[in-house]
Amino acid sequence: MSSYLSHGSQSLHLRMSKLKILHIATGGKICGIATYTANLVKHFDKSADHGFFELPSKADLADLTQQGIWEEYKKIIATAKDYDVIHIQNEFGLFCGPYSLCFGAEIYYKILLGLKKLKKKVFTTFHSEPAFLYKPSPDLDLKQCHKYWKKIALLHRGPEGFRAIVHKSATANSFKGMGFQHVRILVHGVLERSLPKNYKYKEVEDPVVLGIFGFVSAYKGHESILDLLPSNYKLFIIGGRHPNSEGEELGQILVKANELGLSKRVTITGWCTPEEADEYQNYCDICLVPYQTKDLSASGAVTWNLTSGKPVVASNIASFKEINDSCPNGDAMFLCHSTDRAEWVWAIKKILTQPKVKHSLINNARQYCKDFSWTNTCKYHMIEYRQ
Repeated sequence: MSSYLSHGSQSLHLRMSKLKILHIATGGKICGIATYTANLVKHFDKSADHGFFELPSKADLADLTQQGIWEEYKKIIATAKDYDVIHIQNEFGLFCGPYSLCFGAEIYYKILLGLKKLKKKVFTTFHSEPAFLYKPSPDLDLKQCHKYWKKIALLHRGPEGFRAIVHKSATANSFKGMGFQHVRILVHGVLERSLPKNYKYKEVEDPVVLGIFGFVSAYKGHESILDLLPSNYKLFIIGGRHPNSEGEELGQILVKANELGLSKRVTITGWCTPEEADEYQNYCDICLVPYQTKDLSASGAVTWNLTSGKPVVASNIASFKEINDSCPNGDAMFLCHSTDRAEWVWAIKKILTQPKVKHSLINNARQYCKDFSWTNTCKYHMIEYRQ
């Protein structure tokens, strides 16, 4: 909108007209937030026009000064002039370039401030909580981090304040506790997915196959599963290193598998297409999500597992508990303490030996996926955009 409208007039305009919505996120195929945004935009109906601004990658920014990086991000504000609603996908490392999270918070704040001056309606989906604010690090000026975070929170207050979108109630409470007034809970959408029928199906004598899907990261607990792998089991790790990772996660898994004599029973696929992931997952008997973090807000890998038609065993963390709490007919996932290996073995064996438990998990997961499909998630987003 080129001219300023009062909050009430602006809301009326947004309800009556065909919205122009600008989505701001990372790009590329090998990125969880990029995939999230692509699924979101893909499943909107035709009641609005959607544009996309791809955030520069760390590689693009690697040789720039801090001022040079800001010049790149200022392009968001210039692009936003032609849109009614701006929707940013935020993970705290996305705005840093080669600099600290504190610098990233400053850049994000300056983007919001520029959008406020344009009188735009702004939403940010926060894919994680700002845990760095409470974890001292020699690389961070925590006083500066808190300063910018308070300024960001202030922009989310008042009748014309921006809106924060989060995926679970615990995260909403955390943001409200940090001074955010306008916080909305919109559950992570689930891909409407059906597996092809032409795969070779397992024979009775085939080994039990456990599968872990998604990017390989230190917090995802791959090594903990190696410690409990019985002799007649195989493990498929369906995914590769996260593109922004500079760690040695893959090597550590391979070394440990070799030390335990499991090299022939552990397969790491590397990054694969959705069709290839379908094929690998089709051979799995159980999907595992042994995450070792409590800070997770949501997970695209978990929603992919829930659509697999296979039972899911996952760590007993808050975001996964909320998924189960959303299922009126019973749990969609079998939750275990993240470090209790005996409990994981017990859960796996229970699912394999008790068909009733297995089919209950699968049926409840299927209903959850239907209720929180991307199509339904997009409808909830449009309600928020037009308010």
